Amino acid sequence: MREEQLTSVVVPVYNSEATIEACIRSILGQTVSRLELIVIDDGSTDGSGDICDRLARQDARMKVIHQPNKGRTEARHVGVQNGSGEWVCFVDSDDMLKPEALARLTAATSSDTDIVFGNAKSLIPQGDASPATHHYPLQEFRHLAVRAEGTIGVPWGSLYRRSVLTPWLFNLPRHIMMGEDYIFWLRLVFTTQKPVALVYENVYCKGDDHTSNSFRWSADYCYELNELRKNSIPDNLHREFMADMLADRLENMYSVALWTPRSDWQDSPYYRELLADLSANGIQIAPKGRLFLALPSLRLRRLYNWVSRRLRVIG
Repeated sequence: MREEQLTSVVVPVYNSEATIEACIRSILGQTVSRLELIVIDDGSTDGSGDICDRLARQDARMKVIHQPNKGRTEARHVGVQNGSGEWVCFVDSDDMLKPEALARLTAATSSDTDIVFGNAKSLIPQGDASPATHHYPLQEFRHLAVRAEGTIGVPWGSLYRRSVLTPWLFNLPRHIMMGEDYIFWLRLVFTTQKPVALVYENVYCKGDDHTSNSFRWSADYCYELNELRKNSIPDNLHREFMADMLADRLENMYSVALWTPRSDWQDSPYYRELLADLSANGIQIAPKGRLFLALPSLRLRRLYNWVSRRLRVIG
């Protein structure tokens, strides 16, 4: 029988006193026998740090690091640097792991992969039968990652070999708060050369996503995010992944149009370059998308988006 390896679970915490205890208990209650929990109190101003310290005194597997607020991405990096497990799992402070989550994920680890992707049901049509674990060719998975398919693009709910979690994955501008996890994944899948193990099971319980609910996209922000995207994919592979990059850039553009007036983006470098790259690659925006972008007012675009979602016709 293969010896169970130590798994490091990293939890960044900022003002999460209402949820952090349940999160921590879901991790310490895992069915695996070898785990360490590294909690990064990222400058919390509520009682989160005290709750973490109290729980750490009750379980030697848990370590708490207090630091000034540096943002979630840097907090994760600090957690990786202070762990010792060969495999690393990220959990957000308002989420929980299912009791056998780490057991399911670690069972899929091997010398043949650096990434075990959990919640892989998000990649297949609902109801399709799939094996418990499957190794996905890396190049095909890279295309999925660039398009941000399913739950690719979020770091939680998966396992990563520590050796591929290089500082570059976490080296992002502090103000990049939406899309930073997507850039993390892009850099990750172009760091490894091994196929990805998929676990077709929902192992993660997601709490309320406050960041995406409150974030408002802008053309300038998307322009900077796209520069990070381009720099995360090797130059010699840009042509192969151009259609995937354009698909995600277009989705970002729809988000901009949904939240900002047309005058803010119609002449922006982001929109102009997107249209030019679509044309250069022979890609046309779908009729529904063209209509959405052509609507003159923010109110009409929001109404169109609401009706489209209700009728399930957004393409």
